[in-house]
Amino acid sequence: MSEARARIYEFEDFRVDVDKRLLFRQGKAVHLTPKAFDTLLLLVQRKGEVISKDDLMREVWPDTAVEENNLNQNISTLRRVLGENRGENRYIATVPGQGYRFVPAVESSGVTPGIAGPVTVAVLPFTNMSSDQDGEIFADGITEEIINALAQIRNLRVVARTSAFSFKGKQVDLRTVGATLNAGTLLEGSVRKSGDRLRIVAQLINAADGYHIWSERYDREMQDIFAVQDEIARTIADRLKVTLGSEKVEALVRSETKVLEAYQLYLKGRFHWNKRSPDGLQKAIEYFQQAIEKDPNYAVAYAGLADGYNMISFRNMLAPDAVMPKAKAAAAKALELEANRAEAHVSLAYASYTYDRDWPAAGRHFERAQALNPAYVMGHAFYPLYLGSRGRSKESISVARRALELDPASAAVSHVLAVQLYLARFFDQAVQQCQQTLELDPSYEPAYAVLGQVYSLTGKYEEAVNEFEKSLTLTRRSSWALAQLGYARARSGARSQTMEIIAELETTSRAGFVPALCFALVYAGLGEVDLAFAWLAKASDERHNRLAYIKVEGLWDPLRSDPRFAELLRGFGIPD
Repeated sequence: MSEARARIYEFEDFRVDVDKRLLFRQGKAVHLTPKAFDTLLLLVQRKGEVISKDDLMREVWPDTAVEENNLNQNISTLRRVLGENRGENRYIATVPGQGYRFVPAVESSGVTPGIAGPVTVAVLPFTNMSSDQDGEIFADGITEEIINALAQIRNLRVVARTSAFSFKGKQVDLRTVGATLNAGTLLEGSVRKSGDRLRIVAQLINAADGYHIWSERYDREMQDIFAVQDEIARTIADRLKVTLGSEKVEALVRSETKVLEAYQLYLKGRFHWNKRSPDGLQKAIEYFQQAIEKDPNYAVAYAGLADGYNMISFRNMLAPDAVMPKAKAAAAKALELEANRAEAHVSLAYASYTYDRDWPAAGRHFERAQALNPAYVMGHAFYPLYLGSRGRSKESISVARRALELDPASAAVSHVLAVQLYLARFFDQAVQQCQQTLELDPSYEPAYAVLGQVYSLTGKYEEAVNEFEKSLTLTRRSSWALAQLGYARARSGARSQTMEIIAELETTSRAGFVPALCFALVYAGLGEVDLAFAWLAKASDERHNRLAYIKVEGLWDPLRSDPRFAELLRGFGIPD
C-alpha cells in the first residue's frame, strides 16, 4: 500500500511546484538548476529531519559518483536564492557532523498517489508507576521492546534507544525533545505492575505542537505482555498511516518465552548491560544465565549472554580467550534455537573478525543480520568498525553518520563516527566529532582517548598528553589508557617518563590482565622496533580485538615500513 505525496509545498513567500519543477517567490518563478531543485525538494519533503550529506548525494545523484563540493554548491545556491544571510540558518540549518535540516513550517497540497517519505518517531522511556526498582526495569524493558518492534516497520524511522533514554526522568518541553531527536512524533506512557496485573497507558503526541494524536489504556494480565506490546506498535503504525507491508503481517513482538520469570530476568540483564560498566556487565551476564536456567530454550537470553561476553572483551576487562569462546557458544546456541536472530549474527560477526580472524565469515554474518534487521545492524558499533578495519572508510563513515541520525543524543554513537574519521585519517573532522561527543557527555572517556590519538599522529604531543591524562583519570588508570599516554610521551622524546609507565604496566600485569598490546604500543612509540614486534606476537597469541584495526590505525606507523609488519598483517588475514 502506498501513501499520498503532495505536489505543492508552501513555506513563507515560496511555493514549490513538483509537477512543473519550479520554485515560485510571491508568484514569480525563480530559476534553479535541476539538481538544485531536487535538493530543495528533498529538504522540503523531509522538513524538520536532519538529512545526512551522504543521503542527499545518494538521492540527488542516484547514478553518479559526485564530490561533496557538488552538494555544497547546491546548498549555497539555495541559500542565496531563498535570501538567507551568511550564518543565518533561517531556511537551511547546518547540523555539524550530521547534515542539513529544512527549518520553516511547510504546508502541502495538491495530493496525488506516491511513495511517502519516512516518518520519524521517538519512544520515550515509559514512566514506572510501581514502587520498586523491578517496576523501573520492567518499564524500561517494555519501552525497548516497542522501539525494536517499530524499527521493523517499513517507512518508519525510529530514534534509537540511547537518545530516547537521554530524557529519562527529565521534565523537558516535548517540542524541545522532538527538535533534539529530529522526531516529529513522540510516544510516551507509563507502566504500573501489581502482582500479575498490568496497566499500560500510552499516548502518541505531535512534537511540533504537543497535541495528542492518540492515547489508550491497557489493563491486562502479565501473560499478555507480548500481545500488548505488539498491539501498541501496530496502533502507532496505523495512526501514522505507515505501511506494515505484506512481509510484516506476523507479530511485531514475539512471545520469546512462556516463562514470565525468565522474561523478567532477561529484562534485568538488559537493564544492567545498557550501563556498559564493568559491574553492570557482570550483573547482566548473571541475569542472562538465570533467565536461561528458567527457560533453556530462550534464544534472546543466549543472544544477550553473547553480547555481555563480547563487551567484556571489547573493553579489555578480561583476556579474550577467557570470554570470546563463551560469546561464540552463546550466539551459536541462540541461532540453533532461532536461526533468524539478527543480534546473534552480529555477535558471531564480531567474534569472527576480531578473534577467529575469519573475515569472510564476519561478512556473511553481517549481511545476514542486515537482511533480518537492518536498523539493528546499522545502529551497532561493530558494523562500522568492521568496515573501517578493512579500509572501507567511505562505507564505514556513511553507516556511522546514518546511525547518528537515528541516535543524535548518544555520546557512544557520536564516538563511533569519530573513530571512523580517525581511522580514515580525517583528523580535523575527527577532532570536531570528539568535541561534539563531549558536548553530549563531558565524562565520555573514549572521546579523550581518540583526541589523544589524533594529536599524537599530528605531532601535537603536549595536547596528546593532556587528553590521555584525562582518559587515565576517568578509567582509574586502566592499562590501555596508560599505554596510550606512554606512546605520546615516547613520541615526544620523554624517555624516562615512558620507562616509568612501562614499569607500572609490568607491576599491574603481576596482579591482573594487562594486554600485551599495551607494551607493544609503548615500545612502538619509543622506536624500539624489535621489542614492539615481540610484544605484538604475544598480542597476536592473545587475539586482542584491537589488532583487527592494525591495518589502518595510524599509531602503528612507526612499524609499517618494516617487512615484519606486512607479514603480521598476512597472519591476521585482513582482506584487501
